[in-house]
Amino acid sequence: MSQAISGEKTITIEGQKYKVRTQVTYEDGLGIPGTLSTTAPIRYVVQYLPKPDILNPIPVWTNLGERSPTNQNKWIFTPAAGAGFQKELSANGPNSLTVSLDDATSNALSKSAKVTKQQANLILQVAPNLAPIGSSPVQPTPSGATPEPTTTPAEPKEINDPGLSVEQIRPDGYGNYYYPETLSNNQNKQDVIKFTAYSYGGRPLTLGGASSSNFGTPGLADRILNSINGSVTLPIQPSITDTNSVTWGNEELNPLQAFGAAVSYAAGEDITAAGQQAMTTVEKLFKESGGNVEKAVRVYLAGKAVGVNGLLSRVGGAVLNPNMELLFQGPQLRPFTFTFRLSPRSGTEATQVKNIIRFFKQNMSVKNSESNLFLKAPNVFQIRYIVNGENKDHPSLNRIKICALQSCSVDYTPDGSYMTFNDDSKTMTSYGLTLQFMELEPITEKDYSNDRSKVPVQYEPVSLDEIGY
Repeated sequence: MSQAISGEKTITIEGQKYKVRTQVTYEDGLGIPGTLSTTAPIRYVVQYLPKPDILNPIPVWTNLGERSPTNQNKWIFTPAAGAGFQKELSANGPNSLTVSLDDATSNALSKSAKVTKQQANLILQVAPNLAPIGSSPVQPTPSGATPEPTTTPAEPKEINDPGLSVEQIRPDGYGNYYYPETLSNNQNKQDVIKFTAYSYGGRPLTLGGASSSNFGTPGLADRILNSINGSVTLPIQPSITDTNSVTWGNEELNPLQAFGAAVSYAAGEDITAAGQQAMTTVEKLFKESGGNVEKAVRVYLAGKAVGVNGLLSRVGGAVLNPNMELLFQGPQLRPFTFTFRLSPRSGTEATQVKNIIRFFKQNMSVKNSESNLFLKAPNVFQIRYIVNGENKDHPSLNRIKICALQSCSVDYTPDGSYMTFNDDSKTMTSYGLTLQFMELEPITEKDYSNDRSKVPVQYEPVSLDEIGY
C-alpha cells in the first residue's frame, strides 16, 4: 500500500485556526507504467491537526472523515469532527473547502502514483471507498506525452570483500620462533602457549533469502582468516586469568509509556490511528480512575509539557511507578594481557628473542594497499595453551578466540640499567614483553558445542569435560 498526502491548508473554525490535509491510501500498479490497476479500493480521508493542550502536548493528525462509498459529494464524519468542521466540509460551490482539498489531493496523488493530474482526478471521481480501481484501470499517459519514470524497489545484494591487494613486505611469512630455543623440539613435553598469526580477511554480508518483498534472515558469514607462515611458542606465564562478562543495565517503563507502547503495537503501520486511539483511551482512563489519580497524572503531564522534571514529586511527593528492572543489553569482548621476560643465553637464542619481538610488532602494524588509497587491518592471532607439546588444547585452562593485538610494550631495560652482551648486535641482556589482546567476537553458548558442524572451522569443538571458553 502507498499513501499520497496533500499539502496543508489553514481554515478558521469558530474563531480558531486549524491546519487540514487529505490522505489517500492506494495499492500500487501491477507493473504497468502510469497505471493504478488494483484489486482493492482506495481510501480518501480528511484530517486536521488539533491544538496542543495539557493532555496532548504533541498533537498528531486526526481523521475528521472519509468520502462516502456511495456519494462522492458526501463525507462520513468521525466523532472528532464537530459541527464547525462538518459545516465547512459539507459546503458546496467552486470556492468550497472540499473543492480546494480535491485539487490538492489530485496533485499529491499525481506525484505519488506517477500519473497525470487528469488521471488522478478520474480516480477521485470514482466512489473511492467502494469500487476497485482495477475494474476500470487508468490507462498510461497518452501517446506523444513523456511518461513519468516509475520506481522499482531495488533487490538487495550480498556485500563481499572488495579484495584490496596490499604491498607484500614478507611474502614468505615470518617463521616459527621459540623461547627458550629448547622448545623447538620440546623433548620434555612442556606445556606452552602458542601465538599463530593469521591475515584478517573479509566477512561477507549474506542475505538468507532476503528480497525487496521478503526480509529473510540477513547476517554475516564467518570471517575469512588465512594462515600465514608465522608463530611464537613461549612458556606459560605464572599468572593465568580470564573474565567472562555480559552487560546488564537498569531500565524503566512507567505506566504511561507502557500504555503508549501497547497502543502503537496494536496500530501497526497506522501511526495516526495510534495517536487517536491513545488519546481516546487516556481520556477514558482519566474518567474511570477517580479524582486523585486524574489530578496526579495531570500534574505529571503538565511537567512534561513545559520541560520540568520532578513536578509531581515536588508538589505531591510521588512519582510514576518506574517498573525498574535489570535488563540484558549485550555481550562484552574479553581482553587478555600477557607478560614475558626474555633473557637470551646464547647467540642463536638472542636472534630468536629479537625475531619474537619483531613478530608481534610487525604483525600488529596496519598494511598499505597497493594504490595507497586505503589502509588494511593488521594480522590477527590465534592463542592456544598446548598441553604436553602435542598440539592439543589444554583441557583444564580457558580457550581463547581469535584476537587482535592492541598493544605491544617492550621494556629494553627490565633490570633497571642498560646492559648488553658483547656480541656484534649488542643484544640487551633481557627484554620485558607485554602484550594486550582483545577477542574479535564475543563468547556465545554455541562456542561450547562439542558438535563439529556447529563450530567455526578455525576452532575445535569443546568436549564436555573441558572448561572451554
